[in-house]
Amino acid sequence: MSNLFNLIKNDKSIIDIYDEIHKKEDLEKRRAYHDYNHVINVANLVKELLEALKYDEDLIDEAQVAAILHDTGCLQGKENHPIRSYEYAKNYFENNNIQLKYKDMVLEAIRNHSNGFDTDNVMTLTLILADKLDVKKTRISPEGCKVLGNRQYQFINDINVEIDDKKLKIYFDCDKNINLKELEEYYFTIKIFKAIKSFSKRMNLNTEVIINQENWKSFYDLKTED
Repeated sequence: MSNLFNLIKNDKSIIDIYDEIHKKEDLEKRRAYHDYNHVINVANLVKELLEALKYDEDLIDEAQVAAILHDTGCLQGKENHPIRSYEYAKNYFENNNIQLKYKDMVLEAIRNHSNGFDTDNVMTLTLILADKLDVKKTRISPEGCKVLGNRQYQFINDINVEIDDKKLKIYFDCDKNINLKELEEYYFTIKIFKAIKSFSKRMNLNTEVIINQENWKSFYDLKTED
């Protein structure tokens, strides 16, 4: 098995970029962090999802590479950051003479991780889902806790994912103070459910979304209908 992900995640230049992003997002009062903790969370979930679906080890390793590099472009701000992240990753591979088995898939996943819901690229859809599901309270900035809709994510304690017998289950563990109506009406929550639907469709999975032990299916169906 390749161990490229572990090499890249420990590269000081990568860590420094994400540390600087965290500082800038605090300074600019952004709603959520695109820092090192975030990309590690995303990479871990990418691995969990693809292992459950029994993808080969090299693909999983390189999908995690896409995850660790997918927000490097936020150093220059959030707008258009997927394109800058794609350019950074492409140059990073060339400058470090890194050979990838799934290079095109990796670069496409980075470039399209924001809105590439219609792709057939397994890496892209997995990265999108893992990225969108990292909305726990640890991700939200102090400023984000003041923004209508976005502030509800501070009440999400944990999100767990399970794939078994062709079924994807996603569990949202939320504080009792969460305002579900406000959460459901927020634009990013809609993107979360689009990501779930796109991933499930591509992987031929049935889906169940549970919030505090109650089925969230009616909302899921409503917000993701074609």
